[in-house]
Amino acid sequence: MDAVAESPRALDGMRVIDLSRLLPGPFATLCLQGYGATVVKVEDPNGGDYLRNLPPFVPHGDGQVNAWFAALNRGKRSVALDLRSDRGREAVLALLARADVLVESFRPGVLARLGLGPAMLRERFPRLVIASLTGWGQTGPMASLPGHDLGFLALAGLLYRNPTVPPIQWGDLAAGGLCAALQVVAALLARERGGQGAWLDVAMLDNLVGLQQTLFAQLAAGAPPDEVLTGGLPVYNLYPAADGRVTVAALEPAFLAALAAQAPGLGAEEIAAWLATGTRDHWAKALAGACVVPVLSPSEVLAHPQIVARGLFWNGLPHPPTGPVRGAVPGLGEHTAAELGPTF
Repeated sequence: MDAVAESPRALDGMRVIDLSRLLPGPFATLCLQGYGATVVKVEDPNGGDYLRNLPPFVPHGDGQVNAWFAALNRGKRSVALDLRSDRGREAVLALLARADVLVESFRPGVLARLGLGPAMLRERFPRLVIASLTGWGQTGPMASLPGHDLGFLALAGLLYRNPTVPPIQWGDLAAGGLCAALQVVAALLARERGGQGAWLDVAMLDNLVGLQQTLFAQLAAGAPPDEVLTGGLPVYNLYPAADGRVTVAALEPAFLAALAAQAPGLGAEEIAAWLATGTRDHWAKALAGACVVPVLSPSEVLAHPQIVARGLFWNGLPHPPTGPVRGAVPGLGEHTAAELGPTF
């Protein structure tokens, strides 16, 4: 059984207009697709979303398209419009007249300068849910500044202990796209109860701070930063194996007892020397009761039996956390005429 296919399709029949580009906004609308929404992606006729034309590329029709773009925008409908023109602006309004959600990621004030300000849209379309997704938020002294994931992480206090560039864009994806989708779903539920839409100020900085409940709980208690779950304990850490690395997470008494029953000792040096004598798979099997797991490379993840059993991939691409998303990658403006009529 494909477990992912059992995810609820709570947004079946909902239409989302996506004015965003690059990573956070398109991931937000991909997550909404996972709940069943139809997404209409509005792109500039001159090249479309910047991400389309950046390497690495995958085949697309008779040409090629960026691999990230293909993953983030599969199954969406592409409409090509110049938002700076009266015709393009009127076309967006026509799309919004049949939409439930608008997702945009311009800097604060840009949408208003285009004649599509959220206040005006809320008045014209009172049931519309507008998600304005930015790094710093709509207010505050940094609201108008540019930003990237690494800066959001830095200001949220996430890099002070391990000052390295993370392997995934946590601000863009978790605090940005996924949190935006969650706020949109909540706003749609409120709309169904009260009849009104909303304008959502979704800030990656806000959500990165909000994710750190335990860290700031330590601070509020006057305690030093947590050492238990951050590598301070020998029984909760990463160790080299003979052919790679494994994680040990033997915190609870039962898991600690399972580790102690085989380990020569529970000090960091003892555990490290012992685990270096066997392979990742050996330890994962022998110490499964002690929460020992192999550290996989991304290519290994696709073939792991647990990943395969859960049905987490489609054509080499992982489903978003909200549910399965399949479908073709749209060509630039492929659905313009279907959405707006043959004159477009």
